[in-house]
Amino acid sequence: MSDVFNLIDEMEGYFEECKTMPFSNKIIVDMEVVYEFMTDLRLKLPEEIKRSQRILEEKERIIEDSRKEADHALNKASARVNELVDDHEISKKAEKRAQEIIEAANQTAKEIKVGAYEYVEELVEQMEYAMRDTVEQTNIHYGKFENYITQQVKVMANNREELVMSKNKLDD
Repeated sequence: MSDVFNLIDEMEGYFEECKTMPFSNKIIVDMEVVYEFMTDLRLKLPEEIKRSQRILEEKERIIEDSRKEADHALNKASARVNELVDDHEISKKAEKRAQEIIEAANQTAKEIKVGAYEYVEELVEQMEYAMRDTVEQTNIHYGKFENYITQQVKVMANNREELVMSKNKLDD
């Protein structure tokens, strides 16, 4: 995210350093420099999107790890149940204990999943706010850039009209 903001700050600095036109608040820009800024911006935005994708993949990994841990706990509980099935009395105790283990494992798995979902939700929320902020900042700077270009076009049109009028005066 900071790469995009740094680039926008560089663009703003460049515009502030450009020479102004005499008797006007207009500036003269090198279009190649402006195109380079635009190209850099196009290249850096996909990096931010990739970063968001990595966060989502991390979320999936956490959820998968939680599921595996829950499965492992359930398998362990099931194995323990099979060991205790030797005797009828032991069987009853084993079934009761196995149920407790399964419930505890399910509760643990549920807590792990809830924690993972909350963690991932927080990460996604932070990324959402960061992306929204990036979009807002980009729109602001694009708006400034568009206004600047529109002003430059008007200045050029005025200059051209003045040239035509000067030429016409010479012809008279």
